[in-house]
Amino acid sequence: MLFSNDRVADFINRHFEPVWESVRPVPLVRIDFGAGNVVTRTLHGNIATYLTDADGLVLDILPGLYDAETYVSQLEQLRRLATYASTQGSEALAEYHQRQAASLKTKGQPEYLHRISLGTSITGREMGVKIVLEPTRRLQARSASLRRPSEVRPPGQPVRRGATEQPSTPSDKLLAQDTQVNETLRRQMIHAYLAEHPGATPNRMTKWLYREVLKADLDDPYLGLGKLLFGNQLTAGEAGQVAR
Repeated sequence: MLFSNDRVADFINRHFEPVWESVRPVPLVRIDFGAGNVVTRTLHGNIATYLTDADGLVLDILPGLYDAETYVSQLEQLRRLATYASTQGSEALAEYHQRQAASLKTKGQPEYLHRISLGTSITGREMGVKIVLEPTRRLQARSASLRRPSEVRPPGQPVRRGATEQPSTPSDKLLAQDTQVNETLRRQMIHAYLAEHPGATPNRMTKWLYREVLKADLDDPYLGLGKLLFGNQLTAGEAGQVAR
């Protein structure tokens, strides 16, 4: 449903070169209730959105499913990160991940990439923008002291719903919870990994990401459902033989 959202699809097509890759066959579940009543359906999987540079190196990752509004906001942050990394270099990218991991661990929220106007020349021409990584409050204070217009709204923050904006359905509530977990615990793990492994590629990260972050081990034939399906009847080796 996320990628069929018009706003999401339009933003991706306008600002990125999208590539889709399936990392394992889609699992099917078939339940025979007897008397000819059979249900066959797919199991919901999980996704990860990788931002890479032109050489295929991972700049950042959005793990799992998001509500559409937060997802687009985070895609804008990824777009700014691509500019930040290309202009500031690999050391700045490593520092970005270190700061983000530390901020999420100690404060429970990230810092944000902001676009600051460099002003206009005496002829009235805009002199461009600069991407900076700073907490929103610090940037607001600095901008006010300089009396210089800047974009200081906090882009990329997960949507915080008030009492009148509660999720309307159980699935919406679950999606909101997933979004919050993605933007805190899961992204903290990703930032820590990328800070320690600069120059990682999707092929190098994918199994780790699904096993450790998304809790969906790609090498597990039962996607973590082995105990539910078999209890203690099969050992791990026996379960693997059944899967083959």
